[in-house]
Amino acid sequence: MVNGVSSIDLQHNPYGNIKRGEKLGNGRILYHVINSEGEPAGKLTVPEEQVDTFEKSYNDIITTAPKIQQYVRENSSDEDRKLRKIKSQAIVTVGGAFGALVPLMLTWKKSPIKKILSTGAGIFAGLGAGFVTAFVSSLPPGTYKFEKAAQTLANLDIRPVIEE
Repeated sequence: MVNGVSSIDLQHNPYGNIKRGEKLGNGRILYHVINSEGEPAGKLTVPEEQVDTFEKSYNDIITTAPKIQQYVRENSSDEDRKLRKIKSQAIVTVGGAFGALVPLMLTWKKSPIKKILSTGAGIFAGLGAGFVTAFVSSLPPGTYKFEKAAQTLANLDIRPVIEE
């Protein structure tokens, strides 16, 4: 059994819970969706072979969401944004500088055309690496795990149960 998904009584969770129900005759498992107030909010079904993936992905989202929310709360002031912007600019600049210096040093005794071409390519590669590094360093902790779990859930055969 995965945290956040249970077949017994659940503790209060500000994001809600999912309670595993019975196996249905069509090879699907029923889940009861519980809202943040602890009240029933609906039902859904998942194929039996996708249950472990569903529960793990759901648990990943439930465990990373509070971390992301806390990071946003603590780092959303204007001063924090300015510091992140300065940090990102510095990372991109350093990446571009290293991207230019490395090919220049490696082609020191080569023809001027090779120096220019390799230095230009190095600058683009360094700037690209700097942009990626700056972007990744500014993400809240757990963002990758959250996104991966959300993408996994999107690819599962999850069906709502519509009661009439």
